[in-house]
Amino acid sequence: AAEQPDPMAGAPQAPLTTTNVWRESCTLVGIGSTVIGGIFGALLGPVFYAFEAANPAHADLPMRQQLRLAGRDIAQRSRTWGKNFGVIGGLFSISECFVAKTRASHDMWNPVIGGCITGGGLAARGGPQACAFGCAGFAAFSLAIEAAGFGQHGSAE
Repeated sequence: AAEQPDPMAGAPQAPLTTTNVWRESCTLVGIGSTVIGGIFGALLGPVFYAFEAANPAHADLPMRQQLRLAGRDIAQRSRTWGKNFGVIGGLFSISECFVAKTRASHDMWNPVIGGCITGGGLAARGGPQACAFGCAGFAAFSLAIEAAGFGQHGSAE
């Protein structure tokens, strides 16, 4: 029997670059998004702290002690926001990556489904109703971002 030529033998292969490795590995995408989300959240901590009401119990303290307490509060807010954004970013990016690989397509529905998984996962401790609302909320937000053209897939296809 004569061997059939491989139809993919002449097909161009994408070069294995650092960028392609980061895009193709859901684990690396998740790690990168978790780190970037954590940094972004930590940077938002001081911004959101500035909009909070001052603690009236600190008003009678000396200025140096007030500044020290404010610095501790800012650091605590930064850690909290950093953890929250890191978890959301990591969970969303991993979910979206797995959805894209499972569906074998890159369209605007991957972030919507990934948003549903993320919202449901974040609300899991609240029971089935909380999961449903979390799923719907994150999916709707992801759809709005994609439909407005701010997502990676642009406007509706």
